[in-house]
Amino acid sequence: MTHESTLNLIDIKIKTNALPYVTQALEKKRVKDFSAINGYLELLMIDDNGMLSFKAKKDGTDAYVPFDDGSVPARTGKWPDAKRFASWVKQHAEKGGRMVFYSWEADGAAWGWEFDGKGRMRYRELTPTGRWE
Repeated sequence: MTHESTLNLIDIKIKTNALPYVTQALEKKRVKDFSAINGYLELLMIDDNGMLSFKAKKDGTDAYVPFDDGSVPARTGKWPDAKRFASWVKQHAEKGGRMVFYSWEADGAAWGWEFDGKGRMRYRELTPTGRWE
């Protein structure tokens, strides 16, 4: 997405059998057939629990206080090729992980994808629910 937004990586646990591949991709900062997402790879790490997380910024300007392992759950910026990034993540994520964007622009939008652990994802967005009170 090209909106200025915060990207949250929520409970994206990397499958045990995918850990070596994902770890290597993050170390090399390059993925074959997904070159559009290489910029994402330099921002990412796998935390102590096998979860995909962002590396904390070295200048300390993250909105979150880094965890002991140097990870933060979200980063703010513009996210080109976000769907392509989600398409790569879906191949390696266990069930239940979500990638959620919160817009910093006047539209107040929230959107993202959730992963089913079977290599699929579905789009999510903030929508009204319930009755007016």
